[in-house]
Amino acid sequence: MQIGPYELDMVYQGDCLELMKQLPDKSIDLVLTDPPYGVGLEYASYQDTEENWFKLMEAFIPEAKRVGKMVIMPSCRIRALPWIYQTFPPDWLICWYKGSTGHAAYIGFNDWEPLLVYGKNNSRMHDYMSIRPTPFDNGHPCPKPIEWAMWLIKRATNGGGSIVLDPFMGSGTTCLAAKQLGMHWLGFELEATYIEIAKKQLSQEVLSAFQ
Repeated sequence: MQIGPYELDMVYQGDCLELMKQLPDKSIDLVLTDPPYGVGLEYASYQDTEENWFKLMEAFIPEAKRVGKMVIMPSCRIRALPWIYQTFPPDWLICWYKGSTGHAAYIGFNDWEPLLVYGKNNSRMHDYMSIRPTPFDNGHPCPKPIEWAMWLIKRATNGGGSIVLDPFMGSGTTCLAAKQLGMHWLGFELEATYIEIAKKQLSQEVLSAFQ
């Protein structure tokens, strides 16, 4: 099964802004992703500066809304929310409650994080989720718990036959969650290092977007 030029249930290596241009409008049921934060994390092919984050979001959010019937993504930085609301106001927010630690936690200082939501699928979805992250190291600087992705996918799609896209696939957690839930998925990722991590998780062939 294909969508645009892409075979479903596959990982594609390349710049997601270029790869997404090949997808038809509203061809994806759910775009669920965790973009770079603009906080100086080390990537091989991307400078994670605040300036680059604004440029990336200006290009990415409109494209994600074009291809996706629904888009869910972290706000990345709380102080950027005023800019988000002025430039790309979300339809609503989901509160991800992580659990209080009383100190600087593994995943940051905040006990909760807002998730930006654009669009709406035919689902009964609440705006509060409680998923406690636990420390683990799979080689990615900021991996999300698979329970995070599964909770959102189950509630933001209509089940089997739905298509989930993660344009910033990283270690492949969102794609793995969709796979385990019996849904179709696509993963786009620029960094070869993370592609290798995702291959181990997904046991999938990686295709070059430029073949």
